[in-house]
Amino acid sequence: MIDIIIGFLVVIPLIFLNDLMLLWGKKDPQKALGIVSVMFGMNLVILIVYGFLLKPDEPTNFILGLLAAILTVMIRKIKKLINETL
Repeated sequence: MIDIIIGFLVVIPLIFLNDLMLLWGKKDPQKALGIVSVMFGMNLVILIVYGFLLKPDEPTNFILGLLAAILTVMIRKIKKLINETL
């Protein structure tokens, strides 16, 4: 159970980074496609570094926490984008 929570804690830097990227996309809409690839790459780097630094005892539960964090960030990002367009 602790491994799931530790895996889910990656949501903190992911939310910060995604909010920053969304503000950048709002400021300069012409670079939106480039910002998407930068956001994907930076999220990937954060997840890989976080996973290798912690090296959990039970990787299955840790990966479950990582997946829950990714899903949470994606849902939050989609909600923000939908609210901005309405």
